Amino acid sequence: MHRTKILVFHQMDPFGDKIEGITTFVKDFIKHAPEDLDIEFVGITSNKGKRAIGKWHEVKLYDKNFKFMPTMFVHNENVRTIIPLTLKFTLSIFMHRHKISLENRTLEFHRIETSFPFTHVRTNKVLFLHEHTIDLYNPQTDERWAKFPGLYFYLEKRQINQFKKVFMVREDGVRFYKKRYPVLKERISFIPTWVDVEIFYPYAEAKREKERSRFMRENAFSMHDKLILFVGRFEGQKDPLLLIKTFSYVQEMVPNASLIMAGTGAMKDKIGQKVREYNLSEKVKFMGALPAGEVAKLMRISDVFLLTSAFEGMPRSSLEALACGLPVVSPDVGEVRRVVKNGVSGIICTERTPEMLGDAVIAVLKTGKFSPENCIHSIQDYTAKRILGDIYQFYYQVSGTK
Repeated sequence: MHRTKILVFHQMDPFGDKIEGITTFVKDFIKHAPEDLDIEFVGITSNKGKRAIGKWHEVKLYDKNFKFMPTMFVHNENVRTIIPLTLKFTLSIFMHRHKISLENRTLEFHRIETSFPFTHVRTNKVLFLHEHTIDLYNPQTDERWAKFPGLYFYLEKRQINQFKKVFMVREDGVRFYKKRYPVLKERISFIPTWVDVEIFYPYAEAKREKERSRFMRENAFSMHDKLILFVGRFEGQKDPLLLIKTFSYVQEMVPNASLIMAGTGAMKDKIGQKVREYNLSEKVKFMGALPAGEVAKLMRISDVFLLTSAFEGMPRSSLEALACGLPVVSPDVGEVRRVVKNGVSGIICTERTPEMLGDAVIAVLKTGKFSPENCIHSIQDYTAKRILGDIYQFYYQVSGTK
């Protein structure tokens, strides 16, 4: 019996520093894969000196061996270009598809556009949709398709029938797609986001105090400061300008509050301007794009995690914060209610305003009921091994290997 072979396509460098939930998905998918599952990944490279374009490379990530072929070079994955990266990546796949063996492989896609080069190929194909495409109509979206939503849905209708399975990270998205494509309803399923508890876990109290004190000294914070943490892309979906407005409101009520921002993106300059406008420069620390291990360290020493997104799927950063014992304040977006237990492991705000979000942050900072234990307990059903185990079993089933 042949081995289970999965061929994954996504516009990322598995060894790069892209800030994106899909990137974490793919890396975790590789990390936790069983030994009898062979993974090949077609993506991009930010270091063509080490990994040449158009060639297959035997590589290792998290001690897991897999094959990797970059089809194009991108200098900085976190910077949007005039021509969408999705389009350039799809065209690069067309150029190199003769080097990609499809025999006995299940193809995995994370954007429907990247499946175009294989439209007429008869093999098992799986699509993961990480956001609800109805959000193309949300004014906060950064998606280029938002300018042509009708064209996107037209192309989607032409493509979606080819997929053996469509996984979505939002229940309302599942309902939307089953209604839109009733003949495919048995193929469309919900899959929750997960957290890798091998990376995201809390410090013991003594360790936390030691690491927190060190961080405060190194970053010129007062030892008595309350730390509010944001992790994510500096883009419209995450609404970082609302984040700054919310922090300004909190700072007036809690003068010893400080904000840590881990991430980067197109709105970085606008955020800096807003910080200066509110005279918060000494209270906001920009950390840049950080690897998962460094993000986890910040989560372990902070006092509250703040999400201000206009829309979400099932925000991975919230699960990661909770796994580190950090309570979360968030608007009621996507599937956040699955893990943020209102009044127990954080606060869900029914209005996305600086006042409501700010009052929730203040409540977390001033009360002691949001214990690390409550936070950790809220994500126990959403660990990487548990959720990914179901996905691996699905691949065994469609491949006929188990």
